[in-house]
Amino acid sequence: MRIVMAVSGTRGDVQPAVVLGSELAGRGHHVVMAVPPNLVESARGVGLETVPLGYDTREHMNSDLVRHGLSRGSVADRARALAALWNFGWDQMVTELRDVVDTTEPDVLLTGITTEQIALPLAEARGIGLVALHHAPVRSNPRFSPVPGIDGAPSAVVGLAWTLLDHVLWAATRRRENALRRSLGIPTVSSPLPGRMARRRTVEIQAYDRVFCPELADDWEDTRPLTGFLEVSPELRARMDPQPSDPSLDAWIDDGPPPVYVGFGSMPVTDPAAVLAAVADAAARVGVRVLLCAGWNDVDSVGPLGDHVRVTGAVDHAAVFPRCRAVVHHGGAGTTAAGLRAGRPTVVCSVSSDQPFWGRRVVALSCGAAMPASDITAQSLERALSLALTPEAAAGAAAVAAAMTSPAEAVRRAADLVESARPAPTDAVVA
Repeated sequence: MRIVMAVSGTRGDVQPAVVLGSELAGRGHHVVMAVPPNLVESARGVGLETVPLGYDTREHMNSDLVRHGLSRGSVADRARALAALWNFGWDQMVTELRDVVDTTEPDVLLTGITTEQIALPLAEARGIGLVALHHAPVRSNPRFSPVPGIDGAPSAVVGLAWTLLDHVLWAATRRRENALRRSLGIPTVSSPLPGRMARRRTVEIQAYDRVFCPELADDWEDTRPLTGFLEVSPELRARMDPQPSDPSLDAWIDDGPPPVYVGFGSMPVTDPAAVLAAVADAAARVGVRVLLCAGWNDVDSVGPLGDHVRVTGAVDHAAVFPRCRAVVHHGGAGTTAAGLRAGRPTVVCSVSSDQPFWGRRVVALSCGAAMPASDITAQSLERALSLALTPEAAAGAAAVAAAMTSPAEAVRRAADLVESARPAPTDAVVA
């Protein structure tokens, strides 16, 4: 089987696809990865044929448009910034993904959430099987709302929130999708994308664990199965990111009580200096050491944070988290999985996307605390850490760790689902 895996976004979006692609290649399939240019080498490192797709996402996440576009200026300025974010890189990704598909002639096209609106028309026009890879619930359901704060509301209210979201997104993007469809010679459409993908019987892999939402797992068992998190193995990580060990970091961790890990991954922090000062202050108040991972944020200009803080570059979560007392992060699906896989209480400081959902699940499962990253102060983080460092939070995190699907089983299930996808007739267009 020939499989093209087209995934844009940050490391958290791309890495699970690389894990799945490696499993499929090991089964004898011809896999071609199409990922942002800044993440090409990571995918190539595991031996997968890889081509660049779209823009450099690290540069984009650190751009003025992302960091400040939606938070300053007039209402009209913010509306223009939102429109620019919606359409950023669209034409480039359309051209490049179309070229990859026409060159590879795949049997199956796997897409991430940000490329679904390109992948669906291409799959329809070329008669290709389509697979979607989701890292949180992004489809209408009666249990988990897309709007923070109304989980647990009546199912009709939650369903209405999803309907409104789907139609708002469709209104914002219908012109560009229909322009693509016309260029491919297939009919235009008049309804939101999620319903069309479902009616086409698209395989929609939910690459997260049923322990976080068992009722939803039961509801979606036959249509959107939850496989478990697609976590990178130590062997794959060594090939993706060959890094020399840091004996000084190991020595620092061992030379005192277990630290609290703090990191925001690929997410942009609006004012890194203020956030890091708040982290250092809160840690001092609670009496813990901090291992601070800068991620994609520039902290070179930040002054001394105290002897209780160690600043480091990227670390292997699977190796470091078990040696920490708790973890504080942005709430990406992969980082949330790694922290709880290690049985460590968690504080989610969400920035955007699915991160508020993971924060709510951490709280619901009594594993820690959650807040928007914009609300971080020394006082708010002190309160969150005090909650996460309780025996109750430690017990909650340990219980979740014990119930999680193993990484090997998760990737096996996901690969089986990709193999079940079949090409559809070229006239199978659903309006």
